[in-house]
Amino acid sequence: MSELSEPFVAAVSTGGRPRSLAADDAILDAALDLFCDRGYGGLSIEGVACRAGVAKTTIYRRYPTKLDLVMAATGKLADPPVVPDSGHLRTDLLVLAQGFARMLTGSDAGRAIPMMLAAKADSPELATAHDEFVAARRAVTVRAIEAGIERGELAADADPALIADMLTGPIFVRVFLTGQPVHDRYLAALVDRIVAG
Repeated sequence: MSELSEPFVAAVSTGGRPRSLAADDAILDAALDLFCDRGYGGLSIEGVACRAGVAKTTIYRRYPTKLDLVMAATGKLADPPVVPDSGHLRTDLLVLAQGFARMLTGSDAGRAIPMMLAAKADSPELATAHDEFVAARRAVTVRAIEAGIERGELAADADPALIADMLTGPIFVRVFLTGQPVHDRYLAALVDRIVAG
């Protein structure tokens, strides 16, 4: 078989129409809305299909299980995890803090996170999947802190996991418990306190 014919064969063998990005968005938006309204137990593929205006088979082709669907839908609330690398710990932590605050306050996360925390208590599979999701994003913050330690911006014996908690914990508390504002001035003060040790 010639090199020119291989892409053609691959294209023919896959079959079917290309995935619709509009359908993808409609499915995930509907799943997130239903999850926030009814929780994990109250969400059904049938309900998502009805709200998204697609067939159930369209959803199952993309997300074989309800768990896959819910994790994909909630995953849209957060930017893909990328370690900032400005070369300065303060700058990197401020970028991470601003992104975390933006995610908590500027999206459906304010509805989804409390529902997720409640749903985890009743679904071990959801708890495991969500813990893995959080760990992947937390690892980004930990890696940025480790880089700061390597550059000598923090003490060599500093605990990256503890510092990650010190960065995200106060933001979470303000958004979900006290309702105090999480503005840039607050985030800068928080980061400055962490960097100062």
